[in-house]
Amino acid sequence: MTTKTLLVACLVCVGASANAQLSSTTFGGVPLWADSALRAAGLNQRFALSSTLNPAIAFGDFDHDGLVDIAVEVQGAGGCGIAIAHRIDRSVHIIGAGTPVGNGASHVVCRRWGVVAAGGGHRDRHFVVVTDAAGRSGWLAWDGHSYVWIPTD
Repeated sequence: MTTKTLLVACLVCVGASANAQLSSTTFGGVPLWADSALRAAGLNQRFALSSTLNPAIAFGDFDHDGLVDIAVEVQGAGGCGIAIAHRIDRSVHIIGAGTPVGNGASHVVCRRWGVVAAGGGHRDRHFVVVTDAAGRSGWLAWDGHSYVWIPTD
């Protein structure tokens, strides 16, 4: 009886500590290089993933350097946004979540964004397509320094 009680207590304690590790500010589930870049930029202090169970994550070559980058949906006090981490230099760029989107808005609509490949001979290049709170759609394109809003409507 004592052995069974001790076993149950151990399982409960292990389960509790595992759940405690699933914080809404953890960028787990993303590649190690992206997780370290997001943490180094302080995103785990300022933002939470939009969902700890199934975070909205997309991959693509957003800065046109030939390497796969990552876009992660985050939420902060300023609303919903997207954090884009460039693999080549581990730089992180926030669009929305209280920072300007480029069209006058400061947040994007959660779960209303995605990634599209560029047409023509540039299929390896990708753009983030978002919808702002006013229902306007646009592409977020890297201009070599920052992400700019290109309206699609």
